[in-house]
Amino acid sequence: MNDFIFRMPPKIEVGFSKSKDLVKILKGFKLNRVLVVVDNNLKKLGLVDHILNSLKEEKVSFDVFDGIINEPTINEVDEAIKEFRIVSNFDAIVGVGGGSTIDVSKLFAVSGNFKGTIENYIGTDLIEKPGIPMIILPTTSGTGAEATPNAIIKNVERGWKKGIVSPYLIPDLVVLDPELTLSLPKKITAETGIDAFTHAIECFIGNKANTMSDLFALEAIRLIKKYLLRAFRDGNDREARYYMLIASLYGGIAITNSGTGGVHALAYPLGGKYNISHGLSNSLLLTEVMKFNSKAVPEKFLKVAEAMGVSKKDISGEKIVKSVVEEIEDLVKGVDINIGDIEGLEISDKILDELSIMAIAEQQRLLKNNPREIKYGDAKMIYMKTLHPSH
Repeated sequence: MNDFIFRMPPKIEVGFSKSKDLVKILKGFKLNRVLVVVDNNLKKLGLVDHILNSLKEEKVSFDVFDGIINEPTINEVDEAIKEFRIVSNFDAIVGVGGGSTIDVSKLFAVSGNFKGTIENYIGTDLIEKPGIPMIILPTTSGTGAEATPNAIIKNVERGWKKGIVSPYLIPDLVVLDPELTLSLPKKITAETGIDAFTHAIECFIGNKANTMSDLFALEAIRLIKKYLLRAFRDGNDREARYYMLIASLYGGIAITNSGTGGVHALAYPLGGKYNISHGLSNSLLLTEVMKFNSKAVPEKFLKVAEAMGVSKKDISGEKIVKSVVEEIEDLVKGVDINIGDIEGLEISDKILDELSIMAIAEQQRLLKNNPREIKYGDAKMIYMKTLHPSH
């Protein structure tokens, strides 16, 4: 029995076509001018036109920011905050997009706290006060960023990704509209879906897990096991898209209250080095880190087995744990994620050394939550088995 504080967004609205109610929602907030932060690709494809058009029709005063093409960098966010003078010009942020868009929306909302570059606020609880209201509409089923106190930022020059963590980054309102996910490409469905699974299982087995976060984590595991392959095979499967969006939210709530661990700690250096998405980094590392962790908390893997529907009939606990890891590996393979997804991959002792040193030196916040200590040699072994599976 451990003491804990439980946090989640104060209001969550769920349903198909909920995004069409955005104007009514905004009017309920009695706002004068909003900044709509949208995913650049979604805007190009016209997938957020109905939202922007409804704001125009109802004469809601707004500006649009769509300047983040990939994962947000320190320089990009610093420059945008200066250009838009957010606190002076807007009284709410509306974020429509995936994890990167949501992270930028969060940083914009609390930008009144920042003195100098946002790099000064990398770490935990360095933001002193709440920002302006945040209304978030996620368009992927994976990051769970709509429910977390985290914003991930990238330093291109130094090749790393790190987190700014504060309860003031938890959005005020989350609108889950599965319709916004129907057009997701298979690749993004796969990477974000395994990302959500990673959140759920890391939160469940982590050192900071608690009885309430376990409820969300185990249910997320169950839903993803049931619906991810369906969503991957048929993007128009409305039931699968609905429950994957719910599972992603649950994973985000679990992160907020128990935190991730070794997969994420090793994923940030990998993603920074090869400029690959956070979801892909997590997906590639998931199986090997779970093999490593299963030895430390087999009793938790037995509960994961239940959530994943792994048969426990007439086999030992040890074999059940092994079966769970195999099920996880099959789930990753089932959505066609493999090491070939990294362009320009080079394997050398020097690169493995560099990744391992960076993970151990810069990701202690996450490594401390891992159920089994990951030392330099362990990190190097996991990277080797992940990036060079034939060895």
